[in-house]
Amino acid sequence: MSVSDQLLDKYFKGQCSPEEKLQVLDYLNKVDELPAHLLSKDEWDQTDDATIDELKTEEMFNAIKRQTITKVYRLKWIKIIAAAAVVLAILGVALLNLNRTGPNTELATNKILSVDKTSPINWKSVTNYTEHNQLFTLPDSSVVKIYPGAELTYAIPFGKNKREVYLNGKSFFEVTKDKKHPFVVYAKGISTTALGTSFTITALEKSKFIKVQLHTGKVWVKNVDSMHQILAFSKILLPGKELVYSSLINKVKVSDFKTLSIKTENAMKELNFTQAPLVDVFAKLEKQYKVKIIYDQADLAEMSFTGSLKLTQSIDTILEEVAELNKLNQIKTTEGYLIRK
Repeated sequence: MSVSDQLLDKYFKGQCSPEEKLQVLDYLNKVDELPAHLLSKDEWDQTDDATIDELKTEEMFNAIKRQTITKVYRLKWIKIIAAAAVVLAILGVALLNLNRTGPNTELATNKILSVDKTSPINWKSVTNYTEHNQLFTLPDSSVVKIYPGAELTYAIPFGKNKREVYLNGKSFFEVTKDKKHPFVVYAKGISTTALGTSFTITALEKSKFIKVQLHTGKVWVKNVDSMHQILAFSKILLPGKELVYSSLINKVKVSDFKTLSIKTENAMKELNFTQAPLVDVFAKLEKQYKVKIIYDQADLAEMSFTGSLKLTQSIDTILEEVAELNKLNQIKTTEGYLIRK
C-alpha cells in the first residue's frame, strides 16, 4: 500500500481527517524509512506539535506508571531470589565438605547390618496332593513321611544354623543326628525339638488338637505362640509317650499311646517316588536293604522312577522290576548287585 506525498504532508501538518489518519498510520507501520524529499528541515521546524487532550494524557501516564512500577518490583524479586540461591549453594558446599572430612563409621556399620537383615529368604514347600503317604528326604538326609493333604515348608539353604521346618497336617520324621544343628518342627504354635530321633506330629488345620508321638530318642515340646494365649508348657517326651494339646480347653496331656505301633511306623513299609532320579532310588534301596548296588552314573543320567516300592518284597524282586521298566540288566554279584545297560 502507498499514499501520496500530499496526504503524508497533510498528516505531518495535522490537517488529515480521521479516515486519512488511519490510512497514513497503516502505511507508516509497513515502511522502515520515509523518503527524504517529503519534509525539509525548515518545514519540520515550522510544523506545529500535535496536541493531545488532558484525559488521554492522564490515561497514558497511568499506563506508563503501572508498567514501570511492575518492572521495578519484578527486578527486586529477581535480586532476592538470586541472593537466596547463592546462600543455599554456599551452605551445600560447606555441608558436603563437612561430610567428606568426618565420616560417621558407626552409621555406616548400621546401614550394612540393616541390609543383611533385610536379605530375602527363599522357601521351599512340599505338599502331598495324593491319597497315599509320600516319602521326602530333606537336604540333611532326614526322611519325612508326608501324609495326604499335609504340607512341609523349610528355608533354603537348610541347616545353616538350625534345621527348622513348618508343618501343616500330619507327618512322620526320622531325623538325621546332628548335635550342632537342632532339628525343630513348628506346627500351630508348638515347637518339637530333636537331635536324632523319630516322631510323628499331627496338626490338622481344622482340628482343635495337636499331637506329638515319640518313637525313638527324645524330644522337647513347648509352646512358642504368645499371640493366641496358648498355655505355657515345656515337656520332655520319652519313647512311647504322646503329648496332646487341646486348644478347645487349653490343656496339655502326656500319656502312653497305643494307636500306632512303634515298629509299624518306624519300619516304613513302602517307598514312594515321583519323577525321582534313578540314582536316588538306588541310594534309598541300599540304605533300606543294607546292600551294595553298583552302576555307572552316566548310564542312569536321564532316567527317573515314579511309583511305590513295597518293602515287604525282596531286593531281587524290586531291582528286577525297576531294571525292566528302564530296559536295564540286573546282575547279582558277590559284592551285591550290578546294574548296566
